[in-house]
Amino acid sequence: MARFEMTLVSSLPAPEAWRRILDLRAHSEVIPLTTVSGDALDASHLMPGAQFVARTGLGPFGFDDVMVIQSYAPPTEHDAGVAHIRKEGRAVTGHITLRVAPTADGCVVTWKQRIGVLEVPGFADVAVARVARSAYRRTLVELLRRC
Repeated sequence: MARFEMTLVSSLPAPEAWRRILDLRAHSEVIPLTTVSGDALDASHLMPGAQFVARTGLGPFGFDDVMVIQSYAPPTEHDAGVAHIRKEGRAVTGHITLRVAPTADGCVVTWKQRIGVLEVPGFADVAVARVARSAYRRTLVELLRRC
């Protein structure tokens, strides 16, 4: 399973960064060929056990990235928030840890992920991690820019 981690610094207050990152409807707008659906689609309604699916594809060709919130503790102005999300689809598996910590000038977003892709051998983990890190970084930066 491929692993990667990234850190982004934002001038946004931690609760606002959290809200933007976990606005799952916005994911449908910023991730090409992807539509997100599920139990709850915004940060204020997500909770442990909530399930959502990111469907990526064109027409009948594509795959479902099924995810379940394992734990969910939003940040405050003074304390970090952490969410653990399990990927349990057939095509994509793994685990995400999102941490958003307040700073004097905004916040720090840390994204850690383990990702497995169906029929991609372990020797390709370095390449999978590089591609995934790049795609997730672009998505997070775009989500943080949005109002």
